Amino acid sequence: MPPKWMNLRRLSGHTLFVVLFATAIIGSLVGIKIGSQEKTATNRRKFSSSFVDNNSLKTSTGTTPPVCADQRLDVVNIVVEVYNVNYAASQLQVSNSFLPCGSFVSRFDSFGSFISTNMGISIDSTAIQFASGQAMTNKTTNVYIEGDANNYPLDTFSVSFNVRGTFGGDSNPLPIIVYAFGQPLGYTLQLQVIGNSDNTAANVIVTASRNPTTIAFALAIMLLMWIMSLLAIALAYAVWTVPGKKVELPFIIFTVALLFAMPTVRTAMPNAPPIGVLADQMVTGWAMMLLSLAVISHFVNLLYHIYKDAKAAEREASQTGQSSSYMTGKVEDEAAAIARSEYMHYATRGEEPRLRL
Repeated sequence: MPPKWMNLRRLSGHTLFVVLFATAIIGSLVGIKIGSQEKTATNRRKFSSSFVDNNSLKTSTGTTPPVCADQRLDVVNIVVEVYNVNYAASQLQVSNSFLPCGSFVSRFDSFGSFISTNMGISIDSTAIQFASGQAMTNKTTNVYIEGDANNYPLDTFSVSFNVRGTFGGDSNPLPIIVYAFGQPLGYTLQLQVIGNSDNTAANVIVTASRNPTTIAFALAIMLLMWIMSLLAIALAYAVWTVPGKKVELPFIIFTVALLFAMPTVRTAMPNAPPIGVLADQMVTGWAMMLLSLAVISHFVNLLYHIYKDAKAAEREASQTGQSSSYMTGKVEDEAAAIARSEYMHYATRGEEPRLRL
């Protein structure tokens, strides 16, 4: 086959490989995005309700907002969404929205409903007050969580909090139905809402753990930290054991860079708690120690070879000096022998020795 066609065939093969590789990468990214969107939509459809039965709820016969058309009851719907986990502050951050229906609505328009009486809502230890004629706007609250972040990324936490309400001047128990859902970034939640028999109180139970993506990413980073540290130790060991090999400047730069980069690599783990958890005891601490030993080994090797090279230079200089003295003495001895032989030669002939030019 002519060289021109061989080059063209090789170029076509490279082009095909690049196109297939790029297609695979783009397809994977698109698939991840679509899967994430579907998962988010599915999680939003998953909710738990405190509704027990409507025997204790009064039926509304008056005009009701369109959003309450399928629920003609005198009740306030409370939607609790868990949107974030703040491990540093040991808090579960919750967004609460309210939807009054039935006789609790004095008037409504296309933008919202206005309540007909004073209301008080308590979510865990947070009390929220709404005055008569006011719209029930969304409120955010914080709930303290119970858990041990020391087991990151396999840690779990749980929390339980109550939701209650009152209305009117006599603070009568407010009929409520609580809906709970949520999927904060990096966590998988299990939510359960338990209502009492007359639908005036609800207990929200939240159990959470790191989602599979977070766990896989954190474990991968830990594995890479171990691999990089062991490779640095292997390099330091090879410098000592391979015959004729000594440490070079790139080896030292590589190991020192890894040593100072390791804390940054550790913080790349998603939603990682402060340094000191079990993962640091099993990975970060060991990695820092191994890399420090590798750096020390490189510097000791460097000092050893500097000393060894200096001694070798001294021996070479000494041997060179001895060789020079030996050659000088040998030349002088040969010159003296020649001079004596010539003197004897002229002496036997009765002539004066002559200087040979």
